[in-house]
Order: sequence, then structure tokens, then C-alpha cells
Amino acid sequence: MRENSPKSGVTREGVIVVALGTPTEASTRAIAEFLGEFLSDKRVVDLPDFLWQPVLRGPILKRRPGKVLEQYEDIWADGSPLRVITEGQVARLAELLPDCEVRVGYQYGSPSFVETFAEMASRLDEITVLPTYPQFAPATVGSVADRLDAALRVSRERFGRVPRVRAARSWPELPGYVDWHVTRIANALEEGDADMLVFSWHGLPDRRPHQPARYAAECEATARAIAARLADLGVNVPWRSTFQSKFGPDRWLRPATIDTMARLPREGVRHVIVANPGFMADCLETIYEMDVLNADAFYKAGGQTFRRIGCPDADAGAAILAELRGALRRFE
Repeated sequence: MRENSPKSGVTREGVIVVALGTPTEASTRAIAEFLGEFLSDKRVVDLPDFLWQPVLRGPILKRRPGKVLEQYEDIWADGSPLRVITEGQVARLAELLPDCEVRVGYQYGSPSFVETFAEMASRLDEITVLPTYPQFAPATVGSVADRLDAALRVSRERFGRVPRVRAARSWPELPGYVDWHVTRIANALEEGDADMLVFSWHGLPDRRPHQPARYAAECEATARAIAARLADLGVNVPWRSTFQSKFGPDRWLRPATIDTMARLPREGVRHVIVANPGFMADCLETIYEMDVLNADAFYKAGGQTFRRIGCPDADAGAAILAELRGALRRFE
């Protein structure tokens, strides 16, 4: 990535795009390392360590990597899709922001957000943090905030200074992000009719520490913004929101996407379009969970066409992130 040359009187700005992270390779070892770090985050699993860690380090990390390895192998193409797409978005964003140093930092795995921020903080005056989560949840945006606090501590201890920081929290109705989905959905409907548009959001445990009401409200705000823009274009299609990726025994936000897919054909829905506006890059939860598991549930129940809107590519993702950075600067 391009690095600013220090000039007297010139503010040196950096931008860090923050994504969840992904295994470094399609192997049980790499998957176990990633899951071990991810599922040890208190924002993700809020159980006491003495209860959770023996379960995590025992049956989960011994069994789950092997169960999902084939899924990762199915979607792997020159690397994990999440990593390939996110880093493509970051490279394109660097071209759109020639006066900034633009980097990627992952919450889990490498390159670490904390280390990336600290290294940039040693040289730059301002850093803008852009989490790739349109809707707020403690397990996503809250986790990024925790890492930002840690990065600021590291910067003070290591370099005796911290830069000025801007950080996005959530952006459920960012115009460019909404319009991108509107265009893709409208194009899909031109190619073939659909009985229903289903928005599938990553789920959360339906318990207070995970702030499910706030998260669900922001998902609904995104869905309604997309539906309203479609209506402005004269495109009217029934829609509903569902939640995917349930993990563990907790009660999670409902309705579950996979249960909905198995039920829709009985309700007369034979042709469905699915969108995932909570994801900025395709990953295991979209490519495999949606295109394989949920599509299979829909077809087995009698559905005829299942079409999913993919997530933003490098150009679209970069444009959305550039708009988000611009919005943060305007509200100063």
C-alpha cells in the first residue's frame, strides 16, 4: 500500500478497514487456530472462562475444524474468499484515497488490527477506522471498539503518542450501500420474477449482553431502506428478514433462515431471491451456508428457483467504504 511521505505542516492520515478474519489456509490446524481466537472473545461468547474454555478447547476445537474443513475446501479459491475480497476492496480504496495510507486489519488472525494500528500510529497523525459491519452488534462493532482501546494502549506504551482517531460504529442506511443492493436486486428481478425477497442476516443469541433488539432494529432499517428505494423505482416485491448461522444451544434471533427456506414453498413461494446486506464480502456463511445448505432446504421443500445476491466486489466495496469515510469527516 502507498505510504505518505512526512512533510512539515501536512497531516498524515491512515485508514484501516477492519474485518472479522479467516483461517490462513484450508486445514484443520488453521481452522482450529482461527476458531480458538474467535470463540475466546468475550463479546462473542460471554460465558465465564472456567465454564467455556474446557468446552472450547475440548469437544469444539477437536471436532468442529474437521466438520467444516470440507466446506472451506469447497469455497477456497486463491485463498479464503473473505480475505481475497476484503483485500481487493482495500487495494481499490487505496487508489480512491491517494492521500491516505490504507491498510486492512483483522480482529482475529493476521494481520492483526491492534498491531496494524500501533505501527501506523507510530508515523501518522490521524487514523480512520472503518469496520465492515453495517449494523451494530457487540460481537462485531463492540469487539472492534475493544481492539481499538487495546491498540491505543499499545501505541501509548510503545511510542508515547496516539493519533487522532475517527471510527465508524454502524451505518445501516448509508446511501451508496443501500443503492448498491437496490440495483442488484432490481437487476435480478428483471432477469426473472420472484415470489419473495428474503434478507438473511447473521444471527445473534437472543440475550441482553448481545443487544439483539438494537441489532435487529438496524437490520430492519437496512431492509426498509432497500425496499423503499425499490418502490421508488416501481419495483414492488414481498420481503421478509431472517437470521442465519446459529451456533450453540442458546435461543437466537428468529426466524431462522434455513427454517424459513424449508417453509416457504408450502406458503406458495416457489421463486426466491436472497440478499445478505449484513456482509461486506462473501464468505463461508454466504457461499456455503446460503448457496448450498439453504438452497438445498428450499429445493427439497418444493422450491423451484433460489437466487442469491452476492456481496460487494472490490470496486463496489471500496466505493462504499470511501463514502463511509467521507461521512465521518463531514460530521466533525
